[in-house]
Amino acid sequence: MTMMNLTRDIISQHLVTHNEFDYFMSIVEKVEKNFDKNPDISIESAKALIEGISKTILLRMNSCYTQIKVNSMGFPDLFKEACLSLNKNGPFETEFIHRTSSMISRMAELRNERGDISHGKAAPKKVTSTKESAKMIMHVTDGIVSYILGTFFKIDLAFKEEIRYEDNPKFNEMLDEAKSIDGISFSKALFDQDTVAYEEQLRNYLDN
Repeated sequence: MTMMNLTRDIISQHLVTHNEFDYFMSIVEKVEKNFDKNPDISIESAKALIEGISKTILLRMNSCYTQIKVNSMGFPDLFKEACLSLNKNGPFETEFIHRTSSMISRMAELRNERGDISHGKAAPKKVTSTKESAKMIMHVTDGIVSYILGTFFKIDLAFKEEIRYEDNPKFNEMLDEAKSIDGISFSKALFDQDTVAYEEQLRNYLDN
């Protein structure tokens, strides 16, 4: 049963330019398939969907964010920072952040209280969400995700602050020591010829 049509449509329309978001389609399916018989799995999946997309937006829009940094952030703060980044770089309803923050916090609470996967519960489980609650959260999640993705996909990511070679002397030294080439700076050659690869290795370096 496909019910998150807004999210499915917005992702499908932008797979050519943002194919990495196809990963989230499997999570959308979990939200849809479980709301009736396993409502808490559906709610937990909805929370994971918003969380994962928020992380992806932050990593794509701001070079200062690394995997370790976004993974250490709480769900409400993560969502808020993603929305603030969108607000700075595109047409975005600022009130949206404030109006949805309490619901995002409640989703995090439900996942902690009743989640079956990330926070396994001893049997018999004392409290279970209703399918009506799961269905409501599924529809709300569909609206939230489609809105923030619709804003994100309109942004020209060329705005992102460019990485400057001279700002990372320790990283450059590490690269040069790892791959010594007579008379040639490997780090400078990598930066000049493949900036994307340079940035990816820089992110890994900052994570470690």
